[in-house]
Amino acid sequence: MAAASPQAVPVPPLKQPSKIPTVLRFPILVITSMVASSAMYSLVSQVGTGDLAGVNKRRDEWWEIAAVLGWKATELGVGWWGEYDGWDLASLTMLSHMPYLYLLTTFYGVRPTTMWLGLLVDVSSTYLPFSLLRDSSPVHRSEASKAEVANRSILNDLNIKIYTSFLAAAVYGVVIYGSFRTWLPGFLIVHFEGLKDLSGAYEAALPGVTVGFLISGYAAQSFLFMPALGAKPDAHDMQLAEFDAETATFGQTIWYNVWGYSKRSRTLIKRTATLVFASAMQTGLRTYITVEGVEPMGAAGWAAMWAAAATAVGGVFWWVGDVEGISN
Repeated sequence: MAAASPQAVPVPPLKQPSKIPTVLRFPILVITSMVASSAMYSLVSQVGTGDLAGVNKRRDEWWEIAAVLGWKATELGVGWWGEYDGWDLASLTMLSHMPYLYLLTTFYGVRPTTMWLGLLVDVSSTYLPFSLLRDSSPVHRSEASKAEVANRSILNDLNIKIYTSFLAAAVYGVVIYGSFRTWLPGFLIVHFEGLKDLSGAYEAALPGVTVGFLISGYAAQSFLFMPALGAKPDAHDMQLAEFDAETATFGQTIWYNVWGYSKRSRTLIKRTATLVFASAMQTGLRTYITVEGVEPMGAAGWAAMWAAAATAVGGVFWWVGDVEGISN
């Protein structure tokens, strides 16, 4: 039986609408983010990123600089045109930028403090400009009403956030640890010239690897699980409910089988695809352009491992969310 549509409840805006013309907001976002990133990296270089000098190679080719800047603008564009908020983009940045720094910390002797400082700069330089130009979505506002977001009580449940964060961390841990124990060491030796140390792979233990991904697990549940769980049914869901296999045309049947998913599932699929794409592109591009001695095949293989991990996390969240008692 179809449930009655809830009445929309007006919610006062968190702040006054921006007076900045719409057409200028994205260029301002890109410029502000790049300037903030450059300034923050200059600042933290005085504190603890000097050990990157022995790993990073000089970018002498114009296309390398253009590729890095172009990808930075693309990342911001994905968040802006994908209607993400600051929390979404911060989580996506955390998950897609971490693999490159994890490589340096695990196999090139770069200190963990350097990795965390780098992530802090990358996340802050995207979150701060974004949060100034766009309000948080209802999913990330605990006071949002049931008319704005589905499963409000579940979204606000701290235990659910902890459990799903641990689950995502465990998935990342299993994929990375499994790679350490199988194909990755030999692959690194062949395609990463100048690799300093492989003990990070041979001495790794699954519990330790998993614990190292707890923050990534929290970012994954924030970017993937919570927005999908809070997605409200839309017109597409109404079409699904009205679908009749006996009277449907061949084209309608194909459409139903290919994209006949609820709003929750579609949100999770789109965000998982975005995370996989961002993780692969950011990791592969930055590893090849920045790290001395890395072959294209090496950068692609390292990136593929993280893309596989992101895919697995999305699949597990789909399974977790597909239970009775959670509205579509």
